[in-house]
Amino acid sequence: MKDFVICIGRQYLSGGKDIGKMLADRLGVAFYDSAMLRGKAKEIGIEEGIFDMFDEKPTRSFLFNAVMDPYSIDSAVNEGKVIEAQRRVILDAASKGSCVIVGRRADKIIEDDERVISIFIGADIEDRIARYLEDNKVTERNARRAVERKDRERASYYNYFGDGDWGRANNYTMCFSSSRMSREQIVDMICHYLDKCEE
Repeated sequence: MKDFVICIGRQYLSGGKDIGKMLADRLGVAFYDSAMLRGKAKEIGIEEGIFDMFDEKPTRSFLFNAVMDPYSIDSAVNEGKVIEAQRRVILDAASKGSCVIVGRRADKIIEDDERVISIFIGADIEDRIARYLEDNKVTERNARRAVERKDRERASYYNYFGDGDWGRANNYTMCFSSSRMSREQIVDMICHYLDKCEE
């Protein structure tokens, strides 16, 4: 099988990270989520903490900061460092060979790489609220707000540079709903696609 880099975007609590790990295990390739990428950042000498700033949250405009935040210049500088740090880590991970990368708009950072296969995992809001309630003692209304807020943050982060449209099918190679298919079925379909790419 030729080299590939599978980049997975996902709605909050849709199971995207678990699917990515299952896929990497099935294919026998490296898997990178936030924790793994954080470790890689340290390996290549990126200042500790920089990589995680603004992590999949919307970045704030410099003009807004200039009016509202007396430390806007420092903030803008740090933001630039974050963007560059994330770019370096993603590029380094992809350079090592076939892998699965979850989040951090990896598909856009390396979109010129012909090996990229971009995947989006979604799920029904009711299913994601139920998952949130399993680990958090809050009302259903507050759970919905938390899930929707996280999705907005991810969308804003992903769309910040205007080069993509988070969650829209035409932005990805494949899109799946973990409410409509099991995680195993989704992994099977992605593997089938990879097999067909070899023909």
